[in-house]
Amino acid sequence: MKKGLNVKHIMLAVTFGLISLIIVACGDNSNESATNDRSDDHDTEASASGETVELVAATINPQDALLAQTLIAFSEEIEEQSNGEITFTVHTGGTVGNASSLYQSVITGDIDMIYSDTGWFAEQNPVFDILSTNYLFEDQEHYESIVNTPGSLAYFEDLLVENPGLKTVMYAGGLERNIISTFPIESAADLEGRAMRSGGSAAEMTWWRNLGANPTTIDFNEVYSALQTGVAEGSQNSLDAMIEQRFGEVGDYVARTQHNLTLGFIVMNNDRYEALSDEHKEAIQRAAEVVQPQYIAKAFEQADEDALTLEEEFGVTFTDPDREELIEISRIQMNDLAEEFGIVDIINDIFN
Repeated sequence: MKKGLNVKHIMLAVTFGLISLIIVACGDNSNESATNDRSDDHDTEASASGETVELVAATINPQDALLAQTLIAFSEEIEEQSNGEITFTVHTGGTVGNASSLYQSVITGDIDMIYSDTGWFAEQNPVFDILSTNYLFEDQEHYESIVNTPGSLAYFEDLLVENPGLKTVMYAGGLERNIISTFPIESAADLEGRAMRSGGSAAEMTWWRNLGANPTTIDFNEVYSALQTGVAEGSQNSLDAMIEQRFGEVGDYVARTQHNLTLGFIVMNNDRYEALSDEHKEAIQRAAEVVQPQYIAKAFEQADEDALTLEEEFGVTFTDPDREELIEISRIQMNDLAEEFGIVDIINDIFN
């Protein structure tokens, strides 16, 4: 019996030991499982924060044009500010569509980002016609004080989000338009009765008439011959266009009116923008803060260089007309449209 008791005791001890090992083993597995769960959660968070977002941007402007260079610089800066988490494919020169198709593509989300002038926005919101009028900005300082101040153009930005669903992420432009002519222009009186070329838009035709001129619609590719033959005595264009199209060969004078300083929008499909993480949105904002003022300043610098080219290579004479008189006459359009749309106070707050 004693022997039997000893064996029984031994068996009980062995059984107890095995049970203890199983409990310890189960506890270790449980801890390991919890550790693995936390590790998996961390990996998931890291993966989410490091996710690569691929975006497509486009413009009809040629790759070497300043507006296209602005879009390229913006996309590169976004990549840098996001530590490579946002990458871009940028199409220039209208390689993926004309201006109309690019505009429709960013609305549908087939393209994520485009550069656009304000004319296309008027299709959904006619109030944008105001931004197509001349002398919104009196000079470079006035332009930069508005465009480079966040929230200054919030009224128009909000309209774009509502319809057609576009988020303004940066402004581009600053390129100036002036008047090239076969006669000197010192004041609005010099335009009285003159045959001035128009692209045919109602806004431009009205502007010329308000200045006392007699506008005639002529295609852009016929401006050179029109100036050469006297069918038109002048045309309003950007300085770089005057050089590229060699208008300086047939127009002896350029009035440095600076009546139009390009206000361009870089916009994203708003659904695509809102789907981005807060970190990626902030990267886009930081990129805009770097690129926008830099490339707007470049536009004004380019205008001075282009003016020098027209003087030295084409022998063009520049005049400096009475700006105050031209502004007063030109802003009749802006004020009339503001009254028509019932936003006189808003426009005065922005531009006056």
